[in-house]
Amino acid sequence: MTIRVTVRGVVAAAVTVGSAVPMVLLSTPVATADPCPNGTARVFLGNETNSCQGPGTVSYTDAPVSKVCAMTSTDVTVDIETNLRKARTRHVELTNGRCATFDMKTQIANTVTVTPN
Repeated sequence: MTIRVTVRGVVAAAVTVGSAVPMVLLSTPVATADPCPNGTARVFLGNETNSCQGPGTVSYTDAPVSKVCAMTSTDVTVDIETNLRKARTRHVELTNGRCATFDMKTQIANTVTVTPN
């Protein structure tokens, strides 16, 4: 009887561990980046790179902008020029921790302006 209890405990542990492993393997990966300093913006590009942009205006020509996040105490303006007939430009203003994503397939040009507030 002691053997049965031990065997059942091992089987229960194996089933529990076995069920936890697929959950970990099947979970979707979460992309995280180190936080940028206050007064800057995190700019994600289509070539899977990202960087902290300080005050000023930058046009990214190496890759389209996929996402921009304003850090605390920051105003960010993003202007995207597209090849769409109905919406040639997209103008987005972000502040204090807000993020916006952009369609990379239709981008012709982009400009990101960061101003600490």
